[in-house]
Amino acid sequence: MSKKILVVDDESDILKEVTFILQKHGFTVHTGVNGKEAIELAEKFKPDLIILDVFMPCVSGSEAGKIIKQRDDLKHIPIILLTASVDNIEEKRIECMAEDYVFKPFDYRELLKKIDKLIK
Repeated sequence: MSKKILVVDDESDILKEVTFILQKHGFTVHTGVNGKEAIELAEKFKPDLIILDVFMPCVSGSEAGKIIKQRDDLKHIPIILLTASVDNIEEKRIECMAEDYVFKPFDYRELLKKIDKLIK
């Protein structure tokens, strides 16, 4: 059975690109466009990993990650932050208890390597 990954980003091009790459590598992908959806979809699908854009409408990726990591039924799910901003990314990662981060524009090989490390 393939691993499930939740990808949440408000940029449709990024969402399509990440989804295509992950599906091509055998993952089942669920997508959302804001932090509120990230929380709802994490509850619904219980993914093996979550990729979150940091800056999104409604609820930021950082805030959504923090909420997910505070939930007993979801806190075990690894999170990778996806961001174009290099400002305070390590602080944001620690704040929302994400396991890792990738900068946009991203190298898909780097993303896949980090995913592999977190969900073998």
